[in-house]
Amino acid sequence: MNSNAEHRNFSAPMGRRSFLALAAGMAAMAPAALTACGQTNTASSSASSDSSSYNISGKNLTFVGDNAFAPYRYIEMQSDGSSKTVGLDIAIADEMASRLGFTYDFEPQEFAATLATIQSSDTSFTMAMSANSERLETYDFTRGYYEPRVGVLTMGDKVEDIDGLKNKSIACTTGTVQNKFVTAVLPDADVHTYDDGDQCLQEVLAGRIDAYVCDGAEGQSMVDANPGLVLGLLDRSETESYVGVYRLMAQKDAPFVSALDSCIGDMLEDGTIDTYISQYVGPDFVWGDGGFAAAGTSTVGDSTGE
Repeated sequence: MNSNAEHRNFSAPMGRRSFLALAAGMAAMAPAALTACGQTNTASSSASSDSSSYNISGKNLTFVGDNAFAPYRYIEMQSDGSSKTVGLDIAIADEMASRLGFTYDFEPQEFAATLATIQSSDTSFTMAMSANSERLETYDFTRGYYEPRVGVLTMGDKVEDIDGLKNKSIACTTGTVQNKFVTAVLPDADVHTYDDGDQCLQEVLAGRIDAYVCDGAEGQSMVDANPGLVLGLLDRSETESYVGVYRLMAQKDAPFVSALDSCIGDMLEDGTIDTYISQYVGPDFVWGDGGFAAAGTSTVGDSTGE
């Protein structure tokens, strides 16, 4: 894909090494769509209306987030021995940069550090985040670009509903939507939180924890790289009150959010984002026309969060 986006190269991260070998074999990004993004913000977002006249062309932003979060962001080894961060979120960010004429640097950070960075910087953003009433007080969001599912990783029977988690020890990444979901629906559960998904995975593989409640697509990547691991996907009817669509998130009133929101809307409408979802996550996760309608709804009052 032809993109103006600029990336820094980083060595392989400490987290989730067990499935990064899978990532190295994945294909390069899908070709960019040829249509151009409009500059009008056609969907409701929490961004300030004052940002509607902001010219993002020529600006340099910083994309912060975990770079061991397949299939959204992960390290891929190149033929020359260097490493590169790729994935669904990177493909979408590259496409926005190409269409709107800005550049960005990617800085890998763990989840908790990412939140702090976004809160303190008006030139930084992250992706694969859901909006909730608490976050809307501090951050701005674009419309959604992807609808996740909650996965349950075990070394035993497949767990496909909430009842299957009862009486199990559960691992979650601290502060994620899955962490909040589990503590809300199973307040008496034996929940253990960790800084990143690789720690959760290792606890399950070692038999110290019964189940890791995670993002479903991330869970599938871990299953593909770890024989014997089992993934169950919870029905959306059980999780919809807690798990929202994934959005781009930035500091409250960050001036560039309106332009990115509008561009995401164009990419949903012309099918570009579904192309990337099919490539990096799988055809069963594409939205189609229904997804475009859902993603265009306002974030205000959204009761969900990552």
